[in-house]
Amino acid sequence: MGRDPLRRSFELLLLAVTALVLTIVNRADPDLWGHVRYGQDVLAARRLPATATYTFTAPDQPWINHENLSEVVFAAAVNLGGVPLLTTLRCLLGLVLFALIVRSNRRRGASAGATGLVVLAAALNLAPWWSIRPQLFTIVLFALLVAVLDGCFAADAGDERRPVRALWALPPLFAVWANAHGGFVAGYAVLGLYLGCRALEALRSGRRREVALYAVILAACGLATIANPYGPRLLSWLAEDLAPPRPEITEWAPLLPGDPVLPAFAALLGVTAVAWLGSTRRRDGAEAVLLAVTAWQSFAHERHIPFFAVLAAFWVPVHLDGLRARFRRTTPRPLRSIRAVQVAMLAGAGTLAIAAGMRSRMLQVEKSAYPVEAVEFMAEHGLVGRMVVYFDWAQYALAAFAPQGTVGFDGRFRTAYPEEIAEMHFDFIIGDAPAKRWRAPGLPPFDPTRVLEVGDPDLVLLKRVASPAIEVMKGRPEWSLLYQDGIAQLWGRRRRYDDPAGPDYLPPAERSITDRPQTGLVPWPALPTGVLRAAR
Repeated sequence: MGRDPLRRSFELLLLAVTALVLTIVNRADPDLWGHVRYGQDVLAARRLPATATYTFTAPDQPWINHENLSEVVFAAAVNLGGVPLLTTLRCLLGLVLFALIVRSNRRRGASAGATGLVVLAAALNLAPWWSIRPQLFTIVLFALLVAVLDGCFAADAGDERRPVRALWALPPLFAVWANAHGGFVAGYAVLGLYLGCRALEALRSGRRREVALYAVILAACGLATIANPYGPRLLSWLAEDLAPPRPEITEWAPLLPGDPVLPAFAALLGVTAVAWLGSTRRRDGAEAVLLAVTAWQSFAHERHIPFFAVLAAFWVPVHLDGLRARFRRTTPRPLRSIRAVQVAMLAGAGTLAIAAGMRSRMLQVEKSAYPVEAVEFMAEHGLVGRMVVYFDWAQYALAAFAPQGTVGFDGRFRTAYPEEIAEMHFDFIIGDAPAKRWRAPGLPPFDPTRVLEVGDPDLVLLKRVASPAIEVMKGRPEWSLLYQDGIAQLWGRRRRYDDPAGPDYLPPAERSITDRPQTGLVPWPALPTGVLRAAR
């Protein structure tokens, strides 16, 4: 397969197609504003903050940030080349990911057609998760992990005793991963399960030395994760953080009928099952176990779909060829004009690469999803201070107004806030809805108004679909509605903004209370166009 004169051209075309597929989602992630701002702070101060920043409810709370490296990379990209360099980085990470997959399939002897089919199915599964956020590094580093394991264990060219020296590349990989994103925990679990399967195989074959090596490698990778600014504290914190359920975060929800990511996942799962069961090739036990476990975890928590997609892209194409071999009766005829096909493929690859490059430079903010006009209004009128902000908007508000403005709670969640503050926020935003949120035991009883007292906030910026919070505000006479549009409401303390004798008074004529629809797209970061007016 590696000598096929069309193979290289097809692989270039495939990489261009996958790069284009990964640009399906060009919308800003809710946490991107924070990731870039925190990384810029680190670059400017040349040190990590010890406690939570830009918050008035938990300024002394130790901040264990498991995404420092990712945030510094994002910030450096923005500082050096703005949004185009940031989006180019995302595109390059996608090319690295699929280049690893394509190379592995070539080594394993998978046909170009089978590789292309499964890789495209995997790309469609990855596209919804391919927004600019630290999870990108987890997906790429996971692919590197699988590529190293494949290089050591995948059967090819009759090599029965594969060299395992490359396993020593894994501890440095985990050291980097532990500083880039907390997904290294899932990667370590996959590695442990995989090496456990290989250890059982080695024991059955009497190769006890290999079992000891796998144990040493696994221990070395575990120790490597301690090479982070927090040392073992990062691991103990992650253990505590991952234990409680997270119904408040959609990505941690189970995969259910009607979920928009279900059709692509079901298609890839179906191809995997049919190819695996019908293949004439030898099925690898360790690979079967990992595919089954990651599929199960994808149903349990939809954010695990990328792990299954990557594994399927590495391991399923050869079995799709094995399935096809059951039905193929004749040898396909050679193409008459290889040169013409090569030229067509390369031209197609170039065209798609240009299209992917143009789309990858776009990073949009949907006005129907983020309070773009509300933030502009706040800047124009100097409405800054201690803000209670709808969860998905908090880091946008933080990027727009910090350090003059601080927030009560944001997407850093338990990395920077105690559980009591988190529960207080969700009491307000979600209400007492057990199916939608989880309350930790031992905390103060449910109280949707407490968030309006702790830290004495000045402003409340809400999404109008957050009906429990809206109802709370309507019943609080000490708050006044300052701004409203089709998606957002901004409330302010009456004692500050309704007192004509006070320095912060906002006359009714300057307020904007409408139901104006919020439509269209604006380029990220969509920060206020003018200079923030000093607070009144």
